[in-house]
Amino acid sequence: MSLAPSTRRLLASQAYSLAGIATFIGIWAYASSRMEPYVLPAPWTVAKRMWQLAESGVVLTNFLDSLWRTILGWLIAVVIGSALGFLMGRYRYARSFFHDLIYLAANVPLIVYAIVAIIVFGISGMGPTSVVILFVLPGIALNVAAGMMSVDPDLVGMSKAFNRSRLDLAKHVIIPTLMPFAFAAGRVSFADSWKLAALVETFGGSSGVGYQIGRSYHLFSVRDVLAWMCFFVIFVVLLERLVLVNAEHRLFRWRAETPQRGRRWRGAARAAAPGAPVSTSAAEKVVTTR
Repeated sequence: MSLAPSTRRLLASQAYSLAGIATFIGIWAYASSRMEPYVLPAPWTVAKRMWQLAESGVVLTNFLDSLWRTILGWLIAVVIGSALGFLMGRYRYARSFFHDLIYLAANVPLIVYAIVAIIVFGISGMGPTSVVILFVLPGIALNVAAGMMSVDPDLVGMSKAFNRSRLDLAKHVIIPTLMPFAFAAGRVSFADSWKLAALVETFGGSSGVGYQIGRSYHLFSVRDVLAWMCFFVIFVVLLERLVLVNAEHRLFRWRAETPQRGRRWRGAARAAAPGAPVSTSAAEKVVTTR
């Protein structure tokens, strides 16, 4: 039984992905065989250590700590950044007031935020959370402002001409235009927030994935560093594939339901008739229709 084209493409994509992972592990295994174990341990040695850490329960505890700090900072930044972005996109005075400040905040080196957070909050969980807020907020605000400015004024005017309520205007015009900008900014910033939170935890945390990586480094245990790194990568990939991709499909399901532009031939009925002559006139040219 032949498989559907979409199924074949999915299986081929999975096969290439597994081949890439296998190639990486093979290169890692070969490199580890040429070095001392304490410099670069073998993949199976790291996998064994990962199993030991998972059995002890320390992995779940530290990942929950990092997850809570990241999500808390990200949500606060999304709420504040969306409000600022709405004002900047809606009112030119607000755009003039906030734009330069937010643009400057977006260009501050992240290590500066990390150092300042450690100085201000010390060894605590507020350091990673505050750095995530400072990092995510400018990107959300700028993207939401760009989305607001891209709203079609003709659609807004037509909605007002037909006496549509503000709720209908927001639901059918503003939000569909704004969502691609906001979701793209939120998705990228959330992925980067994990790395930034781990960085701050490495220098000034008392728990979390970054703290465990820094602790392993100070103990000169490359095996533990690689084990926690693999946990981090696996968690981020699972979060991306299981949560963010599904959320994107649900939010933008209307795109798949929107009729696609097709092509047709003028005079196709006449050309399809038995014995009908083929014309080369302009009437037979391809045109794009909705």
